[in-house]
Amino acid sequence: MSIITIREQQKTETGFTAVLTFDGDNEYPIEVCDPFTPLEEARLEWYFERWLVFPGLDTVKAEAAKVSVRSYGESLFEQVFKRDDNAYKEYEGIRNAIRQIEIIGKSPEFQALHWEALHDPQMPRPLAVDRVMVRKLKQVSERAIVAPSPVINLLVVTARPGEENDVNHRTISRPLIELIGQSQLRVNVDLLRPATFEALSDHLEEKGAGFYHIVHLDMHGAVMSYEQLESMPRDRFTFRAFGEQVEPFEGVKGFLSFESGVPGKSDLRVAAELADLLTGRNVPVCILNACQSAKQVRGDERETSLGAALMAAGMQTVLAMGYSVTVTAATILMTTLYQQLFAQKSLDEAIRLGRKALCDRQERKAYFNQTIRLEDWLLPVVYRRGQVDFGLRSFTPDEKTQFNLAKSKRFRFQDPTYGFVGRDLEILKIERSLLRQNVLLVQGMGGTGKTTLLNYLREWWQTTSFVEQSFYFGYDEKAWTLQQIVFEIGKQVYQGHEQSNFLYSTPLEAQIEELVDLLNSQSFGLMLDNLESVTGQPLAIQNTLNSEEQGKLRDFLQRLVGGKTKVVLGSRSREAWLDGVLNGAVYELRGLDEESRTALAEKILARQIQTNGMQDDRKIERLRQSDDFKKLMKLLAGYPLAMEVVLGNLRRQSAAEILAGLDAADVTLDSGSEDKTASILKCVEYSHSNLSPDAQKLLVCLAPFSGFINRTDLPRYAEQLRQLAPFEEYPFEQFDEAIGEAINWGLLSPMDA
Repeated sequence: MSIITIREQQKTETGFTAVLTFDGDNEYPIEVCDPFTPLEEARLEWYFERWLVFPGLDTVKAEAAKVSVRSYGESLFEQVFKRDDNAYKEYEGIRNAIRQIEIIGKSPEFQALHWEALHDPQMPRPLAVDRVMVRKLKQVSERAIVAPSPVINLLVVTARPGEENDVNHRTISRPLIELIGQSQLRVNVDLLRPATFEALSDHLEEKGAGFYHIVHLDMHGAVMSYEQLESMPRDRFTFRAFGEQVEPFEGVKGFLSFESGVPGKSDLRVAAELADLLTGRNVPVCILNACQSAKQVRGDERETSLGAALMAAGMQTVLAMGYSVTVTAATILMTTLYQQLFAQKSLDEAIRLGRKALCDRQERKAYFNQTIRLEDWLLPVVYRRGQVDFGLRSFTPDEKTQFNLAKSKRFRFQDPTYGFVGRDLEILKIERSLLRQNVLLVQGMGGTGKTTLLNYLREWWQTTSFVEQSFYFGYDEKAWTLQQIVFEIGKQVYQGHEQSNFLYSTPLEAQIEELVDLLNSQSFGLMLDNLESVTGQPLAIQNTLNSEEQGKLRDFLQRLVGGKTKVVLGSRSREAWLDGVLNGAVYELRGLDEESRTALAEKILARQIQTNGMQDDRKIERLRQSDDFKKLMKLLAGYPLAMEVVLGNLRRQSAAEILAGLDAADVTLDSGSEDKTASILKCVEYSHSNLSPDAQKLLVCLAPFSGFINRTDLPRYAEQLRQLAPFEEYPFEQFDEAIGEAINWGLLSPMDA
């Protein structure tokens, strides 16, 4: 397989002189100039940066920009390969054997050319889609020294200083974590919390040199001059890299936007400072998910892109982005990259396949729920100083045991009927609150999804190393006393003789002391949910604790304040009896955000609106456009339980009919009313009222079951009930039919559907 090298020589009045080399042998002098005029370049920038904001406008301009990508690539190809007959003849001889194209340049203008667009007119796709393309500042071959490991160690740093005014913080990390879980990959992934520069430095120091193979920086970045930096508003940015005062500097510097610890405020760090940190800890690969991180700033020979600045400062390999990348494209690129990397493809090949995935799937989500097509396979840019060898090896028997043992202790979240949707901002704010104070009450009305969220967090936090292990106690299941909680935690944290001694030979008072010390010294997760039951709140399951038991539990929790264990409490009320524990740390959980409630509605409609057992796309589209459906969505206000129960009725009723029924029931989820739990129950009652009288009667028999029941066991269950006098006249022969009716009305969900 062959390598083509294009090496910059010097600038000219019209462009550059360079040398074209095939496999390091014959050299051909070439001259290259920018195929685009400044106006054409500005149109391309608009196409990638701004068209998605108003995708319905300027479609002719967008099409012209799209077409120009190919014309640009073909013009560049003509300049490099076809102006010397001998060079083109040699190219033709290896056309089908090209493995890699290297761009070696020293000036920003040379690197600013869109080399990834190179397009042989005789081939259906750009060269970079089917061939590895890398950029280098100079030819070097040194390698970062990574400690031999049986797993890939990956650190993801997601900085979202703006919280709700920022990009969704799990755009990259969630599909990445799900990919690792689904594929059973040998990967250890950590998410840095908080995403400050200081936390990154401390974390890398703790792990030691050569531990991480990849550091993925999912954050904002920019290349700025001193004047631009000085103009940044001080209420939104800090400049800790410069100390007390920013000293003037010439040219420009590359900056990355870390979190400062203050919501809404970024800490700008110089790329060279980050590179020193990463190279000092022998991290070979940096993936920059920062928009415009490969965009070259022109006009001064000292100016360069953020990605190039990182590599010039010493990074081994950097993957950066030429322009702003859409959420859709980032997800496709990064998911494919890691999928291929974990399948033991080389880093270069994994990146190429990520580019190919962007080329193959060009639909991108734009504003106003529109879909556009973008040629953004052009955007990923690879800077490299030398080959990367992760040094992966096989497990030793003991390592394999420990790896699998750690996996076995992880909680496995069971997806609800329509999957876990949204809540990214809520997760971000909950995590940040717990970093400030390790105890937090998550308060929300019944049907908001508190229990689902807390159980999801158990798996998410363990998988991403926020906690080592999690313990959950739901007061909807039983009235957990402190003694029972201590016993259950002891069973999980201790093994063998140590467990037996703790559980059966240690007095309760000593157990509590030992457990408090353990929980305060290690990062566990402790969740007490449905606490409204403890005090017997209205509409709650009455698993109450008397005042003495409440006092014991409160004292235990108070002793955990300030420790390393994250304590999360879930309830419908403020739980005044825990004021001394919470110290005002309350997060109010509400309905799903607009994007998430739309996603959940789509899932519900896909399952419920069917014709002959198939999803009825036409009917669903008519519903989407219906004013009554939009009013219904506004009324339900994103509350998951209400949406699942009510939208299921669209199988048999129109949106207008449902609105009328809910209006009669006085449902006020979209109002400012404080107590919306009653409205959730009215939504359930509305669907229940649509059942036949016999079905309503039979469904009461399912009251003892709080989770699920095997449908095939219902006949035997009915036989047992028939032996009881109150149930002698029940039409149990219709039991299965009643179950089906309840499913149709959205009150029950088949687990295998």
